[in-house]
Amino acid sequence: MEENDQNLKDSHQQISIAAAEAASLDIIRTETVLSRLPVHNLAKQGRVNIQITKTTPTGEVELKWEVSYSDRYGQARQLAYKLDTIIVNQRIEEAGRPLPRLLRIGSLNEICAELNLATHAGQNAKDLRKAFLQNASAFINAKFNYKANDGTERHVEAGITRYGVIFTGEKLPDGRKADAVYIAFNDPFWEVLNSAPVRPLDRAYMKQLPPAAQRFYEIISRKIFAALKNNYPRAKITYSEYCTFSAQLRHFERQPVQDQMAKVLRPHKASGYITGVKYEPTIDAQNQPDWIMFLTPGPKAHAEFALAHGGRKARKMIDADSSARGDQPSKRRRTIPTQRRVEQPAPPTFDPQLIAEFSRRGITEKKAHALLANLKPGQAVVAQLELGDHHIAKDPGKYTNPAGFYIHLVEENTPIPIGFETNSQRKAREEAERRRDDERQAQQEVEFDYDDYRNAEIDRYIETVDPAEVAAIQEAKLQEAKEKHQSPWVIESVAKHEVRRELARRAPFMTIEEFAARRRQGVGVMVEPATEATGLPADQEPRTPAPNEPSLDQTGQTAGVSAPAPVEEGSPAIEPPAEAAILPAIADPAALLVMYPPPPELDPDSPESRLG
Repeated sequence: MEENDQNLKDSHQQISIAAAEAASLDIIRTETVLSRLPVHNLAKQGRVNIQITKTTPTGEVELKWEVSYSDRYGQARQLAYKLDTIIVNQRIEEAGRPLPRLLRIGSLNEICAELNLATHAGQNAKDLRKAFLQNASAFINAKFNYKANDGTERHVEAGITRYGVIFTGEKLPDGRKADAVYIAFNDPFWEVLNSAPVRPLDRAYMKQLPPAAQRFYEIISRKIFAALKNNYPRAKITYSEYCTFSAQLRHFERQPVQDQMAKVLRPHKASGYITGVKYEPTIDAQNQPDWIMFLTPGPKAHAEFALAHGGRKARKMIDADSSARGDQPSKRRRTIPTQRRVEQPAPPTFDPQLIAEFSRRGITEKKAHALLANLKPGQAVVAQLELGDHHIAKDPGKYTNPAGFYIHLVEENTPIPIGFETNSQRKAREEAERRRDDERQAQQEVEFDYDDYRNAEIDRYIETVDPAEVAAIQEAKLQEAKEKHQSPWVIESVAKHEVRRELARRAPFMTIEEFAARRRQGVGVMVEPATEATGLPADQEPRTPAPNEPSLDQTGQTAGVSAPAPVEEGSPAIEPPAEAAILPAIADPAALLVMYPPPPELDPDSPESRLG
């Protein structure tokens, strides 16, 4: 009876501990495909060979995972592992899906603060830089299948690195100078991140754990959740499976196995994630000694499960040993309290993203809640945190306790200096600039297309004008040009230009506003190419001018002579097109087809004029 009472007491204690745990969790959701496969060497010394191959009963390879490291930067070890799982995964969670190709991670000092590394120590920043390069250069040869979020079966078979890294001050793909560390995802990795299912993990808990214990948590958490969901008293995993997917040294004798696992499990027992472990000997597929580890979920595991499932309570589990004995919980008489319970007001809740802004700067969640609960009306707390980022990045050696500096800025409600641009303001400005650039580009495209349309309409109109009328206009414009210019080539070019401009005034075509409106309405505007350089209708052959018809050659200019160079120093050279080398009679309307800008007038005493 006393033993049953103690069991019931322990159960109540677990429930209360679980409730307390749930209030302090920092849940992030990590993809479940690549994260279960090892990339890092978690040993402090020595090398590891990550090479996993699994085949079907017919001998077909269903999983291949090989990791090779850079000789220059070395194996990706514990710091590189923490960088990927604590920092990069958090940024991926914050970015949402679909992920951008380029992801801002933050400055090296910001990352140091999040990993609880001293920001004033220059060696930490150097080590972080090296860890980034170790992760970026780890080459993976992979083949596997996985089920995507939409239920489809996906296949990956590639040799890849997961991402590239761009450090502060280096050039981004769009040409901008990087204001922090960025990573650029490579295609297969990016596609898996966007399509793979996710699972909840406690980021704050992972930050506290040593690397080997953290890796165990990542591997076992799915099995713990499955046990709680299905009301199983324990979760189980084979020792060989843990070693394979954590890249740990595997032993084949019971005592070394238990000694190795005792170090890994000690932090989880202390935290209440698991409360017990039992080893059962077995044999693996290669007839090697193996052990099944049966793990009893503790109150922390229950709290994670409840919070990750939207407040759903884990089903009550009966201790396996008590069940085997047939013990039943003792029935207690319910006592009615003599005093009325005073309802306590519910604590205020805050946006998890806002809490994450404090956490990533090394401030505990408890302190973050206290700061947020005492904000002044209209206080720009995120801007104050970003102001702290700016000061620390500008003079990192000055701030030996960055978290305390952030707290000071918030508690004192430090005003934001005029001209300081917050991240949200920067993003809004960049978005506005992008929209303006898009609008300018769209306007230019309309103008280019309108010019093509207008020239085509002018060409079509000229083809409909009476040739005699065109000849009269030509003669008039030729005489006007002779009165203003002396060079024969200039006279002819100006005359052609003026004739076309005159006829263009008469041509019926839409304004650019009407043209743009039709495009917006989706109404197509036919733009046909202009006719050949003769400008004659397709059924009309060019004719030879009669001897008595006026011709530009009668001005004294020899037919076929090109125009001289411009006379003004620094002005652009204007060369006549090849079609204008042999000039037709000006009276012929066929000469009206090409529109040239009027060339500059030549000084009659210049060398260029004498050459003409």
